[in-house]
Amino acid sequence: MMGFNGSEADKDFTNVSAIEGDFQQPEVCNVGLGVEGKWGSTRLANQLNTLPDKLGFTKAETLYTNALLLCSKDAASIGRAARASALGSHQVLAERSMRFFAEATMKLSRPELIIAYSNSLRAPSAASILYAAFGQGEVIDHICTGSHTATFGFTATIAGVRVPVVGIRHMSRFTARPELIHEAWKRQLSR
Repeated sequence: MMGFNGSEADKDFTNVSAIEGDFQQPEVCNVGLGVEGKWGSTRLANQLNTLPDKLGFTKAETLYTNALLLCSKDAASIGRAARASALGSHQVLAERSMRFFAEATMKLSRPELIIAYSNSLRAPSAASILYAAFGQGEVIDHICTGSHTATFGFTATIAGVRVPVVGIRHMSRFTARPELIHEAWKRQLSR
């Protein structure tokens, strides 16, 4: 499951320390803490908590990450946070985050499916960043174009591995539709 970027609730962690902490305490799930109201939108946390089961996965098999590995007050201020960091720009942040995803996250997770739960193709989003880094030349297959249910799929090639990606609306504001995700996933597997 890939969101756009971390919130200020995550600001005290580096990418490495977050991964190490998760391995050292596998019984503690940040999504579970969100369900308890310890960070952000409980709507988002509840959907992150229940969607894996609806797709045939367990939470223990699910890796939660963000496309951009830099925290900001909100998604709208990520560009400002990137410019204020040593990276200097949103573009460099996206490139470095995707490099980390390819070199570290992919090796740890070997995903069967990536759900990008911010899916604008016209503005920075988890889906557009993944597509720019790993999906170029792939056809984007729109399953549903409704304003609340927009869902599409493409196949990303990450570190030499082809992985289906399904883009859905952000779950802090919209309800995930497992049947649409299944359809997009199935269509990518048949390619």
